[in-house]
Amino acid sequence: MSENKLPEFWKTYVGLVAAAAFVAYIFLVENKREPAGDDKPKEKLFAADKARVEELKIARAGGETLRLARDGAGWRLVEPLAAAADAPAVESLLQGIEGAEIQDEASKEGGALAGYGLEKPRLRVEVKREGAPAPVVLLIGDKLVDGSGVYAKTEDKPRVFTLASFVESSLDKKPFDLRDRDVLKVKRDAVTSLDVLGPEGSYSLARDARAEWAFTKPVATKAGRWAVDGLLGTLENLRMDAIAAEDAKDLKPFGLDKPARRVTLGLASGETRTLEIGKETADKKYPVRVEGAPFVAVVPATLAEDLAKGMANLRAKRLLEVATYDVAGFDAAESGATKTYE
Repeated sequence: MSENKLPEFWKTYVGLVAAAAFVAYIFLVENKREPAGDDKPKEKLFAADKARVEELKIARAGGETLRLARDGAGWRLVEPLAAAADAPAVESLLQGIEGAEIQDEASKEGGALAGYGLEKPRLRVEVKREGAPAPVVLLIGDKLVDGSGVYAKTEDKPRVFTLASFVESSLDKKPFDLRDRDVLKVKRDAVTSLDVLGPEGSYSLARDARAEWAFTKPVATKAGRWAVDGLLGTLENLRMDAIAAEDAKDLKPFGLDKPARRVTLGLASGETRTLEIGKETADKKYPVRVEGAPFVAVVPATLAEDLAKGMANLRAKRLLEVATYDVAGFDAAESGATKTYE
């Protein structure tokens, strides 16, 4: 019996020795090799920290040119129009620029650029950096046959390389993509009064020193805490879906020559902001204009639908306008006896 077991033991022993040798080979030899192929770190397209970017220009072949410039801690659109830029959208664009990587080298010497669609590039991206003598200019040409990427080159070097298709998508922006879409630019905590005029009637509300809301017109009565907060939230988060007109000379086509509804916000700073709401569009949206602004924007129906519920929707309906998380304790009195709960 021992003679039968001995070969099996030696087989196991030899196997263990072979496995140990293989592990040692991997550790001592393979780990010292340079990464090959796709394992090699890819070259960054822009060797620049996004915080150092001062200006960004994106031009389409035969189309409009978009230009962004840093404005203090934020950004502004300066071409094709002057407008505040949307901070998260610009941040996303800058992250795309900072993280963009070159996939493969198509031609070291460049050669005939027409073969790559780079003689007349579809997209030209110019990145101006703080402290740099000249901007970095990226040219984007034709797509690869399989659609996975695009041919590209920098303007100052002959080399042609490829970029992943999502890099082009992240850079190919229109002005509205990067525009600040906030219509009223207010925070609900800064609003101290609210005047509403519409088909359902007009009414006014004011907030007192305890941050409680009450109607002042047409009757003096308490307002519902959460109902008013919901309306203020809609006003604070009102975003434009589109621009109907950048400089509207004639407001009649939008129903804004005689607005169906007007909402005026009084702010703690003493300023007021009035939103005019026009007639419903075919796709169930509404043109709006901030009084004094030249442009007409298009917004979702949410605000108009909330206002259509009228004053009754904002009146206090609860016996006590308190939430359980606000209550630290209460007293209960009955038959001359008082009990305190905390």
